[in-house]
Amino acid sequence: MYTLITGATGLVGRYLLRDLLLNGHQLAVVVRGSRRTNPATRIEQILQYWEKEHQCSLPRPVVLSGDISLPGFGLSAEDRDWVQANCNSIIHSAAILEFFGKDRAGEPWRTNYDGTRHMLQLCRELGIRDIHYVSTAYVAGMQKQRVMEGSLEAGQTFRNDYEESKFEAEKLVRAADFAEHVTVYRPAVICGDSQTGYTNTYHGLFVYLRLMAMLIPVLPTGPDGKKKTPIRVKFTGKEPRNLIPVDWVSAVMCRLFETPEARGLTFHMAPDTPIRSREIIDCCCEYFQSTGVIYEGDPEPEDAADVPLNEDQRMFESLFQENAETYAAYESTDNCFDMTNTKRFAGDIPCPPLDRTVIHRYIDYGNEDKWGKRKPEFQRVPVWYEQALTRAATVGTGEATQVGLNILGPGGVQMTLGLANGAVVSVERGLPQENQPVLTVSASELTQVLSGAEEPSVVNRGWEGCSEEAAVELTELLVSALAGAATAVVGDGG
Repeated sequence: MYTLITGATGLVGRYLLRDLLLNGHQLAVVVRGSRRTNPATRIEQILQYWEKEHQCSLPRPVVLSGDISLPGFGLSAEDRDWVQANCNSIIHSAAILEFFGKDRAGEPWRTNYDGTRHMLQLCRELGIRDIHYVSTAYVAGMQKQRVMEGSLEAGQTFRNDYEESKFEAEKLVRAADFAEHVTVYRPAVICGDSQTGYTNTYHGLFVYLRLMAMLIPVLPTGPDGKKKTPIRVKFTGKEPRNLIPVDWVSAVMCRLFETPEARGLTFHMAPDTPIRSREIIDCCCEYFQSTGVIYEGDPEPEDAADVPLNEDQRMFESLFQENAETYAAYESTDNCFDMTNTKRFAGDIPCPPLDRTVIHRYIDYGNEDKWGKRKPEFQRVPVWYEQALTRAATVGTGEATQVGLNILGPGGVQMTLGLANGAVVSVERGLPQENQPVLTVSASELTQVLSGAEEPSVVNRGWEGCSEEAAVELTELLVSALAGAATAVVGDGG
């Protein structure tokens, strides 16, 4: 059975997509097309990035065109039928990080609340009873006491619409009386990859890093070799910050998802030792060779608060404070989160500390990525196998041999083929649920076989669920069935 995922193009979603595929899970994703790119290509771009990063070929999920802001995700009747027949669990990670909305008809309510409501209704109608919901630790709002994993409603107030919309959405999820299991994941503030610095979204910490990367280098350097940035901040510098890298979040979530005993619980994901706000600033000052931040919230500041600012410095301070205003409510407060459940099931996966090395890595990546403006690399897909195999199918009669085809790499697909009389007589998305033989092969290898550049025998070793003798026979049957469609398949051209 397949797991349905929403939000696969988001930061957490694309890591879950990678890690779950690497762990052998069968996935289907609901993806909305953009003005320039269709859903399949959006997922292909993400998977090509991971393949380059890890130097391996990955399976392709089943891609469903949909929009979570619409009832039923706007899925076609055919896609609804497929989900009902093939999916028994869902990971709902789609969300939008907009803090303030004009009203509840717009964002962030449309995605965070209405999208969750539509998810629950779809699951109710299609019989999905195992629900995994990605919430946020900040459904806690503003609380002084330690926030327990089992707690939700505590009379809290909220800093913004994002927190409140996620709070109201989690209430909906918890009230899903049709579900067998409702598992809730509550990450704190998610940052980039601790090992590579990668991110595809420049929110939170990256807002501050980008501002400094844009503003500090243009300031003049003083006689001491440092750039003077006497910006005044309203906090003490001692405030804890619950920042966590996305690679750790995904690793923990995958562990919990794969642990049956973890079903039905709530899990906080936060650092064991939160970083202090001054530590972040000091790391940035070291990177940019700057100095002079004034902590106005400190009753005993190390620097005088009446340092005169020149024109460049005043402009720097004004621009910094204006752009950081969105996150002002978090500058002086953060919560303390209980992680009993998380430690029980994933305590052996340590959260990487956001130290000097990691923060410098984030800035390096942001500069290389032009802070989100770099055009992503994309290898042209020679053959989109789902389209090619669908076109190759003919109407046949008689008993067909059912085989699964798990094509890895660019243009790959997971499909079930019916083979009869030397032809493909049926195609269905997804691998077979029954104990049918499945061929796992790379897209490039299969293309070479069908074009005659390689002997069919090179794919014999890729069969599972059958003997070696049967694998040879099935390869001959498959290649024979595809031979008539070889021109359509090999010459598909993407």
